Amino acid sequence: MISSTDRRSVLAWSGGTLLLIASGGMLRAAAVGGLPPDGDAYSPWQYWNAPSLKGTPLALVAAGVLAANPHDTQPWLFRISDAAIDIFADLSRNLGAMDCYVREMHLGLGCAIENMLLVAAPNGYAATLDAEPGSLTALAARDGMVNAATLRLERQSPNPPDALARAIPDRHTNRYPYDRKRAVPQQWRDFAAHADAGDDVRVFLFEDGAERDEFDKAVVDATLSIVADTTMIADSDRWLRMSRSEIEQHRDGPTLEAAGLSAVTYMFAKVFPVSPETAHQAWVDQTRAQLATARLTGVIAVRDRYDRAGTIAAGRAWQRLHLGAIAHGVAMQPVNQPIEMIDRERATGRGDAWRRRMAQFTGGDWQATFSFRAGMPTTDAPASPRRALKDVVTQQRS
Repeated sequence: MISSTDRRSVLAWSGGTLLLIASGGMLRAAAVGGLPPDGDAYSPWQYWNAPSLKGTPLALVAAGVLAANPHDTQPWLFRISDAAIDIFADLSRNLGAMDCYVREMHLGLGCAIENMLLVAAPNGYAATLDAEPGSLTALAARDGMVNAATLRLERQSPNPPDALARAIPDRHTNRYPYDRKRAVPQQWRDFAAHADAGDDVRVFLFEDGAERDEFDKAVVDATLSIVADTTMIADSDRWLRMSRSEIEQHRDGPTLEAAGLSAVTYMFAKVFPVSPETAHQAWVDQTRAQLATARLTGVIAVRDRYDRAGTIAAGRAWQRLHLGAIAHGVAMQPVNQPIEMIDRERATGRGDAWRRRMAQFTGGDWQATFSFRAGMPTTDAPASPRRALKDVVTQQRS
C-alpha cells in the first residue's frame, strides 16, 4: 500500500486529461478511452490500406496482421508470391502453459486468414484457402515455423469491400464495462447466431437465466484456477508490456492502455509498483465486472477442438463475429479461461472436469474452443501494438 507519508499524490481532471503529481513530479497522460495510442508500434493500423500496397499480395498480409490473436502474440509469419501466400505458425511465440496445444495460436491464425480473405476481392484476387490437416496434439515442438495454411490467388477484377472488410481498422478488443441495459441490434444478433461459419463450426449464445449464470461462473472459476497455477499465470504475465519503450521494442503483448482500466487505476498502475498478487486479484475482480455488464456471452464450438483445420475455421468465425459487431456498434471481448483450463488439465493429466463442465453448454456433438462476451460499449477501445510487415514476411515464395 502507498501511505500519505510515503508519497504525495494529487489527482485532477482537466479537459479530459488526467494530471498526476507524485513525489514532486508531474506526469500527463490522455484519459483512458480517449486519444488513440501513438508511436510506430501502432502505425500498421494506418498503413494497412496504403495505396502503395493496393492490388498486391502484401495488401492481404497488411490486413491479416490486424486480426485478433491470443495475448497479442501475433504468432504468424507469411511467405508470399504473386500466386499464393503461405501462412505459418510461429511456434516460438507460444503462450506456454496458457496454450498447451497452440490451439489459441491457430485460432489467431484463422482470424488473420479471415481478414486476408475479406480484402482479397477488393485487391483484385480470388482467394482459395487450403488449411493443413492434422491434430494440434502432434505439434510437440515449440520453436521454428510450421505451415498452417495457404491462400491460392488468382487475378480478377476488383470488387468493393463489404461491411466486414471496412470494419477491419476499427476492430479492437473492448475490455471496458458495457451497458447491459441496451440491447444489441437484432441484425447483428441474427448474424452472430451462425456467423456464416459452415457446418463444422457452431455458435452458442447465452443471455439470461440459469445457463448464462452458469457460464459466467465458469469463466470466473477458471480465472481463479489460472491465477492459482503459478506456471500458467507466469506464462501469461511475461507478455505484458508496461512502458512505452517496451511497446516500441516488442510491438506485441497486452498493454495497460488496452486493459479496460479506469483512468485513475491506469495512472496508478503506470506510476506505482503493484505486486503480482494484487494484479492477479484485480484480473479476477475485473472479469466478474466485465461479465456482469455484458448483454450476451457465447461459445464457438467445433467437432474436435484439436483439429488444426477446424481450429482455423473457428478463428475465422470469431473474426467475422467481431467485425460484424464493429459494423453494428457492438463491443466484444474473448473470455477463454475455461477452455484454457481444458487444455491445461489434459496436458498435465489432471482429469477432465473442465471439459465436462464446458460440455454442458455445447452438448456431446460439439466442443467449445472459444468463448466471449458482447454488449453495447460505454467507452471506445484503443488499438493494440502490431509488428511491422518486414518482421512477419519471410522470403518470397518460389
